Amino acid sequence: MNILLLYKNSTYAGYFLSDRRRLAQLEGLLNAEEIKRFRRTHSNHFWSLSYVEAVLKMRKLKFTKACRGSSLNYGRYDLIITVGGDGTFLEAARLAKKETVWGINSDPAWSVGRFCCGNAKNFNAMLDKILKGKAKVKKLQRLSISFSDGTKSINVLNDILICHHNPAAMSRYYLSIGPIREEQRSSGIWIATAAGSSGGIHSAGGKILASESKDFQYKPRELYRGKTLHYHLTGGILKSSQKITLTSLMREGVVFVDGSHVCLPFSFGAKVLVNPSSNPLKIIYE
Repeated sequence: MNILLLYKNSTYAGYFLSDRRRLAQLEGLLNAEEIKRFRRTHSNHFWSLSYVEAVLKMRKLKFTKACRGSSLNYGRYDLIITVGGDGTFLEAARLAKKETVWGINSDPAWSVGRFCCGNAKNFNAMLDKILKGKAKVKKLQRLSISFSDGTKSINVLNDILICHHNPAAMSRYYLSIGPIREEQRSSGIWIATAAGSSGGIHSAGGKILASESKDFQYKPRELYRGKTLHYHLTGGILKSSQKITLTSLMREGVVFVDGSHVCLPFSFGAKVLVNPSSNPLKIIYE
């Protein structure tokens, strides 16, 4: 088995320890207990990472260690182990093809890890199950987002937010679903998988779906309802055979994929096509 060990750098290490001025600013802004929490989270994360490495070495398993954001050929690996939280897991989920992904929450007391079923306490026992072929694996439906400008299509496990780059500005676009095409003015539009249905789209009024459902949904945020405007496409659940097309009417529109780490331009006249991916993601979940 060839393993990729993908980890995040902690906020404390990446932002504050790398710059003494920022560290001094942090220490001047926060009280002693808050600074202690930053350091504790940093320590817990790297302790978990070291523990995972030690177990893999002890079992003489071949693995490659890489920090999140590295350029990697995922096709070389059978199993991708992510150490961090959902952000690290989602990076692997976007880039994985046929590989299985296993999320390890490096600091369950602090880090958000909804997709991470593992941690330092259960890592050894779960690894046993994986090596013996007894671990539970499930497939999660991803979305595929394609761009008219030739940008490589992207797999999306969680959600997509399409909006103006300025959060205070109005988002304008044509939205097409089936035979209906209408111009909308809003604060942007969410499109989410079933696995991502409990996130931002739910806060905007969407529904929570069973995580393994092949359905997906969309929800415009804060539609502008002028006197002459009447919208038909105000949100709903779509089947795996359906698709969504958006055409930008913004000079400075953007497409966010699975959070804020992937942000792509969506300028005037550009089109994006969103539909269920033909390649679901395999994850270890117990």
